[in-house]
Amino acid sequence: MTTVDFRTRPDCDVTTTDLATFVDEQVAGVLDSRGAEAGRAAARLGLVPLSFDVEGEQYTFVPSDGAFEVRHGLDQALVIALDRVAFSELVNDVVSTFGLTMSGRADIRVGSVDAFVAWEPVLRYLLDGRAVYEPGTIGFSDRDGSPLELRQSFTLDSDPREIGHFLAQAGFLHIEGVFSEAEMAAVSHDLDDAMAAADRDDGASWWAQTEAGEWYPARILGFNQRSPALRTLLHSERFATIGTFTVDEYLQRDPDVGDSAEGLLKKVQVIQGISDVSWHKDCAMGGHSRSCCGLTVGISVTGAGRDNGELGVVPGSHRANIVPLGVEGLDLHRLPLPTRTGDVTVHCSCTLHMSRPPVSAERRVVYTGFGLAPRPGDQVVERTPEEIRGDRARLGDQVMGRQQRQELSSRTASFEL
Repeated sequence: MTTVDFRTRPDCDVTTTDLATFVDEQVAGVLDSRGAEAGRAAARLGLVPLSFDVEGEQYTFVPSDGAFEVRHGLDQALVIALDRVAFSELVNDVVSTFGLTMSGRADIRVGSVDAFVAWEPVLRYLLDGRAVYEPGTIGFSDRDGSPLELRQSFTLDSDPREIGHFLAQAGFLHIEGVFSEAEMAAVSHDLDDAMAAADRDDGASWWAQTEAGEWYPARILGFNQRSPALRTLLHSERFATIGTFTVDEYLQRDPDVGDSAEGLLKKVQVIQGISDVSWHKDCAMGGHSRSCCGLTVGISVTGAGRDNGELGVVPGSHRANIVPLGVEGLDLHRLPLPTRTGDVTVHCSCTLHMSRPPVSAERRVVYTGFGLAPRPGDQVVERTPEEIRGDRARLGDQVMGRQQRQELSSRTASFEL
């Protein structure tokens, strides 16, 4: 059996540092070993010099093909102002470039959000040594070394070693027939009740508007607390088995408390609100080196296909240090995951994925999952439901914004292999 535990940093408190100390004590120590490759990667990605202003201290990261240096002062290509706490959290991978911009903690004085986010892979290479992805460097092999068939599904009776190997290689799973149609009908009935009780101001539901002008609750947060039928399934041995296909120790989200599961209704012709989202990684807000890979599990309450909002994934993207949003310029293929009622999909938290907009029929799905168990020295930080919901809403808003800048036809076409 194999692993998808990519953690390289302990999950603990971060000491606040100033920019000058960081440059003198940390950056200088890695430029000799990583500077040349960082420069090549930055040139390949077309990055402009990145200037930080941290409470008056100013330094610029200047890449060139095969070289990298840090200069005192500002360049006027891309200037980011941060306070010391935000800067410390960025360099320690508590939060990402994207996470800082979406939370309003980064003041982009010169340049754009996209230009700042584009620096994410190179910053992570400099700070964590995780090589920036180069086209053509990720392949897929079966356990015997032969090419891996990516369009395959499993059942809970399949060889767990085969399932775990596929997950480690591809970053996702399709497991057929985990739950029955009768069990899914009971969950669907509970979702109807939860949606009927939802209010746009309740803080526990996300709403979307259809082309006909109807606003409806597209996502019920904490659906586990509203669905007895779902809780029964989440307590089952069938579901627990999903967290056992690698050697990693996974902890299931508690079915009985908090927002451990979300119920989604994806309607046709949604024009506003968080419903169908474009390509993103679940760790886009930050913390990859501290928590990846968690497992996101989708339970198909209804079947899903091309016409009603199926999930799509980029196989191997969990192994690629890339910008965590979008697929522009990425040579890895995109793969749709059609499902039947009662099937389950699994994707690693750093696998690029998206959901196709329904065009002829609605889709119902529940999302929950597993997180890696804390390691010795980790400090589990309790976060309120409001903090978690806020991060997820910001991520949803951004990927929706990217999606709305594209035509539906181009999104659909780019979805296929």
